Amino acid sequence: MIEKKKTIEIKCIKQAFNGNGIVKYNNKEYTIPGILKDEIGLFSLDKKNLKCSITLESIVAKSPNRVNPFCYNHDICGGCQYQHMSYPYELEVKQMYLEDIFKNFKDIKIPKITAMPSPNYYRGKCQMTYKMSKSKRVVCGFYEEGTHNLVPVTDCKIQAKKGTEVINALNEVLTKNKIEPYNEKTKKGVIRHVLLRYGYNSKEILLCLVTNGEFFPGRKNVVNDLIKKDLGITTIVQNYNSRDTSIVLGDRERVLYGKGYIYDTIGTKKFYISAKSFYQVNPIGMQILYKKAIEMAKIQKNEIVLDTYCGVGTIGILASDFAKQVYGVELNQDAYKDAIQNAKLNNIKNISFYNDDSTKFMKNLAQSKEHIDVLIMDPPRDGSTKEFIESIGSLKPKRIIYVSCDPKTLERDLYQISRVGYHLDALEGVDMFPRTFNLECVCQLVLKDKAKYGSNKLHKMI
Repeated sequence: MIEKKKTIEIKCIKQAFNGNGIVKYNNKEYTIPGILKDEIGLFSLDKKNLKCSITLESIVAKSPNRVNPFCYNHDICGGCQYQHMSYPYELEVKQMYLEDIFKNFKDIKIPKITAMPSPNYYRGKCQMTYKMSKSKRVVCGFYEEGTHNLVPVTDCKIQAKKGTEVINALNEVLTKNKIEPYNEKTKKGVIRHVLLRYGYNSKEILLCLVTNGEFFPGRKNVVNDLIKKDLGITTIVQNYNSRDTSIVLGDRERVLYGKGYIYDTIGTKKFYISAKSFYQVNPIGMQILYKKAIEMAKIQKNEIVLDTYCGVGTIGILASDFAKQVYGVELNQDAYKDAIQNAKLNNIKNISFYNDDSTKFMKNLAQSKEHIDVLIMDPPRDGSTKEFIESIGSLKPKRIIYVSCDPKTLERDLYQISRVGYHLDALEGVDMFPRTFNLECVCQLVLKDKAKYGSNKLHKMI
């Protein structure tokens, strides 16, 4: 066996979307965390037989796009992949990624990604896991990437400041009242997770304590101590989850203080938010994204709109101001009930919701030859389904607005939708999740001209 170790300087040739750098050595590319494009790093090379591994030891020549990470947990938490780069450079990386994915859509010019007013403290949903520290204090944080090692966090730089303030106060109260965190190994203890919802516009706060079953000794003392701190908490909920699972919320809960829910607003519309509500984690970005979606839809007063994968009805409710009628479809029963509640809350008469699978609903509409003018679709990260898209080809709405949280599955679906008679007219990126490699997109597709594209059955107008 031949073994040889040495160090060598190598320049980073490009930046991957996940925040890693790509370096080339002996005509082979290596993915290296922590290095930026055009930086020169000192690498240790470990050669064993014909294999070679390289490890970054230090940065010899830094990029002007490098910044000191805002968070002291950056290297071990793994939740924010872009904290070592400036925000303008982060947007450049995301822009290049988007343009590369959609380079084969020749007629589309992708505008610059819409940035957030600030890349920090934007999350209105704060969610953390608990453990007991060596000093017998209750602490919470996030799992180290790829492990179940909990990294204690007292100031997450992308969570709302108010949320962090409330969670830190809660930890003091839990410690004072000797409330044991849940232990994964022994299956004992009380507090498993905390979930906090903060209304950026309403300033209301929902604090949800996820416990290992219903038993919560000292519950009243915890609630009283929290309220005495005058933190502006609107409501406190206890959620029961005694299952051996990584899923945060259980099926049952009880209200310990307040009404059990809060409200927030998008423009002139008010929305009900419970612990289980499917509400965007970035309320600031959500308003930007949905405004673009509604503008792209170009809804007319005589048109019928179908909002699929509609969640709590946010986009459909916003669209109702411009449409004759809106229909929303959502499979999750909790979200469906919230959607009905939100329509009543805003006194909207021209919207109806259905608790159904969006693909199944679309297939039934297509079989019934129903008329839809505008289709809005906001599927999960996996994208839509073949059957859903085939139903689009039968229903032939004039315009489609596709909101996506994964550009790769969006690309796949756009090819499929183009095959059933549609042309991609516009596509934009919205940076809903700064400091991470997640990216939201919204695009508009229009029905192709029948005369231009032939008389194939899938291309005919109804």
